[in-house]
Amino acid sequence: MKDILKAVVFGCLFAVPFLTLYVENDYFFPFITGKNFGFRIIVDIAFAAWIILALYDVKYRPKFSGIFWSFSALLVVMFFANLFGVHPRSSFWSNFERMDGYVSLVHTFMYMLMLGSMLQSKKHWNYLLNTSLLVSFAVALYGLAQYGGLVEGTTRIESRLGNAAYMAIYMLFHIFVAFWLFVETKDIYKKIGYILMAAMFTFVLVETGTRGTAVGLAVGVTVMSGYIGLFGVQFKEYRKYAIGGFVLLIIAVSAFVLGRDTEIVQSNQNLARIANISLDDLTIRATIWGMAWDGVKERPVLGYGQSNFNYVFNQNYDPGLYAQEQWFDRSHNIFMDWLVTGGFLGLIAYLSIFGWCAYYLFVRPIINKDDETFTVMERGVLLGILAGYFTHNLVVFDNIISYIFFAMMLGLIHSRVGVMSPAVSKFKLDQVIINQVAVPVMSVLLISSFYFFHLPGMLAAADIIDAFVERDPNMRLAEFKSAIERDSFAHQEITEQLSQQTIGVVRDPNLPQEVKLAFANYTEEQLMRLVAEKPGDARIHVFIGTYYRSINQIDKAAEQMAIARSLSPNKQAIIHQQAFIELSRGNNEVARDMLKESYELDTRNLEAKEYYAASLFYVPGEITPRDLMNDEATKFRFAKSDFIISSATQANDFDFVAMMYQYRVDQEPDARQNWRNTPQNWASLAYAYYRNGDKENALRVLEESKTVVPTMNDLATCVSDNIENNREPDEGC
Repeated sequence: MKDILKAVVFGCLFAVPFLTLYVENDYFFPFITGKNFGFRIIVDIAFAAWIILALYDVKYRPKFSGIFWSFSALLVVMFFANLFGVHPRSSFWSNFERMDGYVSLVHTFMYMLMLGSMLQSKKHWNYLLNTSLLVSFAVALYGLAQYGGLVEGTTRIESRLGNAAYMAIYMLFHIFVAFWLFVETKDIYKKIGYILMAAMFTFVLVETGTRGTAVGLAVGVTVMSGYIGLFGVQFKEYRKYAIGGFVLLIIAVSAFVLGRDTEIVQSNQNLARIANISLDDLTIRATIWGMAWDGVKERPVLGYGQSNFNYVFNQNYDPGLYAQEQWFDRSHNIFMDWLVTGGFLGLIAYLSIFGWCAYYLFVRPIINKDDETFTVMERGVLLGILAGYFTHNLVVFDNIISYIFFAMMLGLIHSRVGVMSPAVSKFKLDQVIINQVAVPVMSVLLISSFYFFHLPGMLAAADIIDAFVERDPNMRLAEFKSAIERDSFAHQEITEQLSQQTIGVVRDPNLPQEVKLAFANYTEEQLMRLVAEKPGDARIHVFIGTYYRSINQIDKAAEQMAIARSLSPNKQAIIHQQAFIELSRGNNEVARDMLKESYELDTRNLEAKEYYAASLFYVPGEITPRDLMNDEATKFRFAKSDFIISSATQANDFDFVAMMYQYRVDQEPDARQNWRNTPQNWASLAYAYYRNGDKENALRVLEESKTVVPTMNDLATCVSDNIENNREPDEGC
């Protein structure tokens, strides 16, 4: 029995690194959901088997260390932070897009604890780390295939993780895993192989274009090399490597900085992203951190709970973020993330994990010169990886991949420094009780956890994909109903996708009215349920308002946008939606005042400037659209805007319309546009001059268009002839 249990536990622990390769295309968010459900189920199976094994065999029972207690404290703090937070369900379960709520945190702890208890020798750890390194090699190869255009991908390497930042932190961990294995082996050929892998992973990391992780790598290598160089006196060969590596890093970074403006760097998008790092890049981040801090001051002890940063973001929205993502769900800073989610108690508990690691790896060896828990080389590598990871998290946020490998590193340290308490080692349970009570209980708990906790979400994630591919609208609605009736933690995401489908159905003139009503009624029911489940979420009300506006229920749209505005008063995107609704109602003056307010929140916002200028054609104010067109960027924005041109046309301001089209045709083609060679621009310019009573310029434009756009020749000749003979320009053309 013990051998079977050991095989199950070890098999599961070693299976986890392979999840990086797993992409479940039949699930919604295939790069996220498959890995997360897989991790949770594997850890649950391993944990159930480990509990029984530990009852049988004392040597596999849990050890205790500062890392164990600090992580346990974090779990306790976050349990109450989530329970008393803004939206506990999101905090405990998260959603399909992230899947990093309390459940993931608990499973990360369980994985770390089992690794620290089961892997009790260097050989065990070398097996695991070599396994993970082999998987990472496959992942990196796939990423290089994307880089080379052999498989589909983006300009930033994502490989099997679906996100360049996730790929970057995965590579960062495995660069140091390669360093660790380099230190552990005496085989020269293996050493060469590990160094080559580290170099390969470094290249892949750079080609992810993730600047924070690139800086993290530099910091990590600096810490590792510096520590070994300072304390590795007895390891003369490795000390040379460390010092040489540090010097090489300095030379490489210096050369990169000096050559940052060269063609070879700037022509590579990902190198350029890293080379062009400046303090200005932190301006947006700093704004978000300031908003987060405003939220922390309101709930400093336990914060808002996990997955609830959006409430802080919306309430304290800074108009200066107008050009950024409108719905941040993370502050992109490890300090602010934990302050918002868990308050100061949560942050202290989280940082204490790093504090204990620093104690075991740095402080204790100084205090106790005879401490041989780790060699100097091992301590250097571990300090390097923790420093690199921590630096990465100063501007990025965790995901299941970073959690898994952070847990692996913590498990490695914990396996060496942890001590089994006498009470745990002396505890005995009759084998009959284990067989007849513990085994059945753990089996029932395992099956129940799968059936009640994991299966509903897995089936719902599959139902959404089934709904997408279903051509019959009735069957599509049935699939969405099935997904919602699973009662998973993804009700909001399912409802959002259902709403998008409903908009298309309602607008489809070929579908029967009863089908449209079925979709609309069920969607509205779920939207109202969503409001009841997550009160105070501005994003939900914006989404619902947009949905109502799309299906022409204007009054309901206005009501929802007003609620959203009350929850996020300074977000221009919400104000714009309100203004558009008022324009559709014919309340032009109200719309103008709203758009003026939006513009004045931050006058650098060209979108707000464009909309405000357009509104001035409907209701003139103290200034005119021409007054706002005071720089080249604004002129380009206005000329590009069909909304402004349409508004000017409705106001019969053809002088302005002509000015915009003249600007278009005067521009030489470039990467932004090809206005000059577009026939419609020439035709519209001629028509605007004609409507403005300027026949001479209308004829001039038509004549010029024949040269610039030869395909205009026949049309321009026909229109010119009509104008010269006092006929309507398009008559017979």
